[in-house]
Amino acid sequence: MDAAGGKVVSYCGVRQVSFDGCSTLHLTSMRVEPKQGADSKRPGERGGVALWASGAWVLPFLGISLWTLAGPRLAIALIACALAAPIPALLLAHRERSRLLARVADAEEEAVQLKFQLETVRYQTARLREELQAADRQARLSHQLTLLGQFTAGFMHEFNNPLAIVAGRLEVLLDERQQDAALCVDLEQMLKEARYMSKIATTLLQALRRERGAEVFEASVPQKALGEAIAALRPSAGSHGINLVEEAGDVPRVDVPEHVVVEVIRGLLANAIEALKGRDGAAIWARLEPYRMAGSKVVVRVEDNGPGVPESIREHLFEPFISQGSGRERLGLGLFLAASLLDMYDGRIRYEGREGGGASFVVELPAARFTRGQPYHWFAGGAQS
Repeated sequence: MDAAGGKVVSYCGVRQVSFDGCSTLHLTSMRVEPKQGADSKRPGERGGVALWASGAWVLPFLGISLWTLAGPRLAIALIACALAAPIPALLLAHRERSRLLARVADAEEEAVQLKFQLETVRYQTARLREELQAADRQARLSHQLTLLGQFTAGFMHEFNNPLAIVAGRLEVLLDERQQDAALCVDLEQMLKEARYMSKIATTLLQALRRERGAEVFEASVPQKALGEAIAALRPSAGSHGINLVEEAGDVPRVDVPEHVVVEVIRGLLANAIEALKGRDGAAIWARLEPYRMAGSKVVVRVEDNGPGVPESIREHLFEPFISQGSGRERLGLGLFLAASLLDMYDGRIRYEGREGGGASFVVELPAARFTRGQPYHWFAGGAQS
């Protein structure tokens, strides 16, 4: 075992390194043991002896020439012997050169293979490092979400008790002050908000736990949810000089609780207002796109002409603790909770860049099917003319 917790095994000149739960890396060693005995002589010494011995083959021809020839013939024979003497040496040198070239080619091929193996090891090491870092981030994130869920569960328990008391007291006041119409309007709005807070608190807890509750709800009306969300945030937008535009098309009911739709749209509108503070000509468009195809999603689009979302965080925009704000109040949980809430009911949310600058968030909601009071023409190929 090595210091990193891996296991190293060496056999047949191959070194294998394996890590628990990770890929296996192989690295071939190129060590060559020197031979013993007569073969341990240096190649230069053996080549020198062979070179001197290679010219001895002309000695018999030289002796015969000296014995039998004389004059010009002897000179020609001596010249021929002198020219023919190095032929074996030249053949040997050519053979040695071919052998060396072959060894060089083999060495180059082995070097290429080793380089490829080294690049493979580097690539796998980089991938392992990235996977370990991702696993570490995921573990830290899971731990943070677990702590957040535990804290939220305790907080919601303590939060719902006084909220229930406030809602009950508001109901009593409504009964006692029926003659005061103006006061009853305010009390009814307060009671409505208290009930909304109770519902969304329960739903947010379910979203953090990634579980869908067993509640039974009626299909909600998107136009109503959009109107409530805009009515709640219009005063805040007006105080910052932001024009809040509502565009509601004709759409069917959706299979999502109304308070969830309201919470998601309110969160998107609140983010847009925060991004547009202090900008001239700031505007937000909350659109409910017309429903034209049976079986498709109901689309709500919230756009603004603000700075948009930086490229660096777009891929992680719907992950927890991701925020472009610098204040301590910006925890980066708003979009994560919105995505978690929609995911519980087969809904989706995504970000799109807006033409001309700004941000565009698209919310897709599943259309309700065959509910009581739902027009049949939504499921028969589009709206009736």
